[in-house]
Amino acid sequence: MFDSLLNGMILGFGVSVPFGPVNILILTYALRVFKNSLAVGLGAFSVDMLYFFLLKFGLIGFLDNAIFMKVLAVFGFVFLSYMAFLMLVKKNKDLNLKNVEFKENLFKSYLKGVFLNGLNPFVIGFWLSVAGIAIKESHPNAMVIGLIVAILSWIFALSFFVARYKDFFSARIIKFINIISALIIEYFAINLLYKTFIG
Repeated sequence: MFDSLLNGMILGFGVSVPFGPVNILILTYALRVFKNSLAVGLGAFSVDMLYFFLLKFGLIGFLDNAIFMKVLAVFGFVFLSYMAFLMLVKKNKDLNLKNVEFKENLFKSYLKGVFLNGLNPFVIGFWLSVAGIAIKESHPNAMVIGLIVAILSWIFALSFFVARYKDFFSARIIKFINIISALIIEYFAINLLYKTFIG
């Protein structure tokens, strides 16, 4: 049982630690407000849990459809590109963490996390592959618990530590982070289309 739990945690960290679009958005939000950053992560996590329950009750198979995946990829590309655009057009005055109040409500931040994960066909692909791995485990429920613990731990740790040490970031550094983050997110957007339609 412990081996299954550990395997689930390793898989969870393996999925959540690499810097994809969700982690980039969590990081940029954590530079402003911890709770909004956490809301983004929990929104993305909610989609993971939705797919997990669909998988558990054998309902995720219908999502493994070429046309559905292509439509999802197009919407994902548009949403990711929009997020990248918003990061690039941030005004310098908005990057001053000490003087500007962050006004986005938590539900809006949560929805961004939902859409970011929900419009990514690779998330569906991941959960479909997890099904194959979990079936081979002697204690599949323990593996899923490990997976959930690892993902939630990473979301909290990333949000907390970036928010805790945000005073070390000047407006100039944050502008640089935003530009790099926008480029990374746009890379994922283009890669999403490439892998879906060409690769």
